[in-house]
Amino acid sequence: MSELNLDFRLAQFIDIDPLMELVQEFYQFESIAFDEGVVKAFIALLSDEQFGVIWLICDRDRPIGYVALTFFFSMEYHGRCGLVDELYIREDYRGRGIGKKVFKLIEEYLQTQNMRSLSLVVDFWNEPAEALYTKLGFRREKRHLMVKHIDSEIHRVPTSDTDQRIEAFAPDSNPK
Repeated sequence: MSELNLDFRLAQFIDIDPLMELVQEFYQFESIAFDEGVVKAFIALLSDEQFGVIWLICDRDRPIGYVALTFFFSMEYHGRCGLVDELYIREDYRGRGIGKKVFKLIEEYLQTQNMRSLSLVVDFWNEPAEALYTKLGFRREKRHLMVKHIDSEIHRVPTSDTDQRIEAFAPDSNPK
């Protein structure tokens, strides 16, 4: 593969098509269901930077990955913190130092926002990713993540441009 010409740029609504293509690839790789709720979450994140930001990772202006950084507040970590909610780099580009550059970008951004820590979740089976994260200074905590899904989804007829955008990307968003 040729030399990389990397560019990291904040995603905007105009990027929704290439972003959703990458998200669908990532969800297929991770065996995660891609549905209307996922699309809504990405649209919410693109709509309001108080929730977080998404960077597109590009090689010669061609999107090859993305990282979704969300924010939370922690007493233990003394304030606002970042969470790498999703990081995806296309397979052909893995192992070329891109992940390391992504985390450098994120850490610099968090410092400008006066955030105090950065967290992430890694699948138990993803040893290459965990090795990278350990090398970058992440460590396992003496506890594990627990999640309870609270379903507050209301099925309704689309009434706005945002709803139509969601329908354009969400498979089976209109069950017959």
